[in-house]
This record gives sequence, C-alpha cells and structure tokens, in this order.
Amino acid sequence: MSAEEIMGLVVILALILGWRITWLATRVDRANARAERTWEALDAALVRRAQRALELVLIPDIDPATALLVSDAAAAALEPNLSRRDRERAESDLSHVLDAVVPTLSANPSMLESERARASICRRLHNDAVATAQSLRRRYTVRIFRLAGRAAEPRPFEMAECRELGWPCDR
Repeated sequence: MSAEEIMGLVVILALILGWRITWLATRVDRANARAERTWEALDAALVRRAQRALELVLIPDIDPATALLVSDAAAAALEPNLSRRDRERAESDLSHVLDAVVPTLSANPSMLESERARASICRRLHNDAVATAQSLRRRYTVRIFRLAGRAAEPRPFEMAECRELGWPCDR
C-alpha cells in the first residue's frame, strides 16, 4: 500500500467519523429540544387542569369544605414560582384532591376529566422524551466529545395520576 492510499483511507475514515459525530450531536440536540417542547405542553396542560379544577368551586351544589379543599390545591398548583419538586408535590396533591372530590359531585365535570386525561398523556410524552434524551446523553461518544453542550439535562416530571381513569398512582 502506498502513502497516497493510506492517506486517502485516513481521510475517508476521518470523514466518516466526523459525519457520525455530527449526526449524533444533532440527535442529542433534537432530543433535548423535544424534551423542552414536551415540558411546555405539559406545563400548559397542568395549568389548564388546575384552572378547570378552580371552576368546580362555582358549581352551585358544592359544599364549602370541598370548595375550599379544591381551591387551595388548585391555587397551590398554579403558584408561579415553585421549584420543580414543589410543583410535582402540588400537582400530586391536586390529583389526590380531585380523585376524592370528583366522584362525590352530582354534576358531571367532563371538561375537567378531559383536562386530567390530557395532562396525564402530556406527562407520559414528556417523560418519554426525557428518557430518550438521557439515554443519548449517557452514550460514551456523547460524553467524551461533550456533544450535549451546556444544555441542562432534562428531568422527568413525577406526579400522581388520575385513578378514576384506571391509571396507576405514582405517589
């Protein structure tokens, strides 16, 4: 083998390695962006769920203790400056309150149930996107070449789910 052939082989290998690293960096970036987008969708769904829960207080036949319980849990979930852990706890508490209160109501809060289901689906999609991003970030090549950049590692959102719809409770 001549020096020109060896040099050509080295160039081809360098191009293949460069393409692979670029492809992997793009995948990591897209996974992080997907996790951010799903977090935004989850956040919006949780806010809508808490707002629908606040609307329960306006039902004419709701007793004052139940109204206070629901409004306190919904207000805690809508608090704007909560840490991630406190937000998870507030959303779980709201889920538990809704699980206890909704079956006792004479009116059928179908809008609330659809928001609860939407929030649960968004949470599952977000956690799936986070798991994908985390598995990519754990790869040896990604860590060695620091392909994730300075982006914060996404975290799953854990909260209690709707028992009434037959889904398990995380808490």
